Amino acid sequence: MCEGYSIVMFAHNEEKNIKKSITSVLSNVDDKLNQFTVIANGCNDSTVSIVKHLIDLDCSNKLILVELEVGDKCNAWNSYVYKLAQGSEIYFFLDADVRFTKNVFPKMHSKLMQEENMNAIAGLPFSGRNMSQYKSMVENKSCLFGNCYGLKANFIELVIKKGFKLPIGLGWIDSAITKVVNTDVGDTIQPKKGKVTFDDTCGYEFDSLSLFHKDDWQLYVNRIARYRLGKMQETHLDRLAFTEWPDTLHEINEIVLSEIKANSPWYSFLERKLVVDRIHRFAMK
Repeated sequence: MCEGYSIVMFAHNEEKNIKKSITSVLSNVDDKLNQFTVIANGCNDSTVSIVKHLIDLDCSNKLILVELEVGDKCNAWNSYVYKLAQGSEIYFFLDADVRFTKNVFPKMHSKLMQEENMNAIAGLPFSGRNMSQYKSMVENKSCLFGNCYGLKANFIELVIKKGFKLPIGLGWIDSAITKVVNTDVGDTIQPKKGKVTFDDTCGYEFDSLSLFHKDDWQLYVNRIARYRLGKMQETHLDRLAFTEWPDTLHEINEIVLSEIKANSPWYSFLERKLVVDRIHRFAMK
């Protein structure tokens, strides 16, 4: 029987935050940690070299790096779930631009293992302008956010058994994972109650983006574009069973482009430009 927990952190060009995030993880684990995997997907900055340096300093020998050429979080998620997730009771999925609350991983591991009927545990936000709103979404709607959440091994096994994968190019990843978790990878988009738990002392914090900081502008724009496109993609994915979701969203993106063109008066100029530009960038990959 598998025991303990493993951690995966997804990083795409996170040279600004990766050291703080990894250090925060290593400061808040215990001896039940089996492995901490950083997946650098499509990085072209110094993220990889920073991680390699931290690996050299890691006395536990539990920190490892996996490099993927494709800069897509869905591809990284699929790669971890199908190829790397083994030998643990719980798997924690993290973003590389956040820091974590004290003893968060032992506490979340213990909490989720005590909840027999739960598939997942959500980390709560402890910073940000929308902190209260996001906490409410976890508490009242069983939502998960990619910054920090944990999945049971038997749920990972169910994902693999049913052949579910996140489509490459998906914009609203958190929404998709929330749906598959709350439906046991079922065919309905209506969530079942009691599939996500949380500990109100456990979660993450981050530095909010500011429009007054030039370096944050592109991140802010990319985030808006990703969410807007994700909402449009979601309307088409919701018509399909999870096991019918395509490997990539190229065809759905083409439909979205046609819808924007046909209904352009209903979309703001900013929305049209951001979504169209993001689709075109994805098509070039």
